[in-house]
Amino acid sequence: MDTQLASLIERLAKPSLLPMRPTESRHLATLKTEVVTCGPYRSRVLVYPNHDPQAKSALLLHGWGGHPMMLSEVRALLQDSGYRVYMPFLLGHDPQSPASCDFPGQCPLLLALQVRYGPFDSVVAHSAGGIIMAMAHWQGLILDRVALLSAPASLPSLLQHALSHQQIGRHHLASLDSHYQSRYPMPASLNTAHPYTFSGARALIMHGNQDQRIAPADAGRIHAQLPDSQLLVVEGTGHLGILSHPRTRQALARFLCRQNTDHEKGHTYVGAY
Repeated sequence: MDTQLASLIERLAKPSLLPMRPTESRHLATLKTEVVTCGPYRSRVLVYPNHDPQAKSALLLHGWGGHPMMLSEVRALLQDSGYRVYMPFLLGHDPQSPASCDFPGQCPLLLALQVRYGPFDSVVAHSAGGIIMAMAHWQGLILDRVALLSAPASLPSLLQHALSHQQIGRHHLASLDSHYQSRYPMPASLNTAHPYTFSGARALIMHGNQDQRIAPADAGRIHAQLPDSQLLVVEGTGHLGILSHPRTRQALARFLCRQNTDHEKGHTYVGAY
């Protein structure tokens, strides 16, 4: 492999981690956590149990460089709705387990979580967590209801945003894309620009119109890949702000609460956006 390309891949596999707020760190210290081993990696998983055997389960995935505590408001909403909630650190993102791990390398973690805790009734994924979930789906991750918050439309789109953020020339995009596409199996007939084919899973797509990290246009591209999905563009908020925006909470509550799911017809009603 070209030395410069290898260097770029290594840089992308070592995200700059967003620091936790003091209140988040203190809260994390009080939580029940479990460790999932995935090959040479270890992932700490925040577990919010529900002792009702009929309780639904939800998996929450943070973005690249983020951490589970960023999804605390989503977690609280789901807990209040009676869900059992699991929030892992993506591989290489836990300060207690530093390591290098690229985007496709996260897929075995999601499959290991499914074996241990799933399958999950609902998955909520922020930013790169969305495309990682789509990759894992092609390797066997079962999806029923999916909420995508500020997700990239494809792996090339994510790489393009990552290169721009790290001020790396976009001329490397084709080589990087080819490398990553070789790291996980997808049907040859599937265009790499259209990875979101969830085999009938109900999907809600949300994006802030002021997102500077992942272009808002990506939400429309995902919506085009999932014809039966619901799309909500949230005015006046950006990449991280969408996680705590009131409209996000309202939309998630209507989409994920069990009383709003019409199991007989196989549709979930989230209102007109």
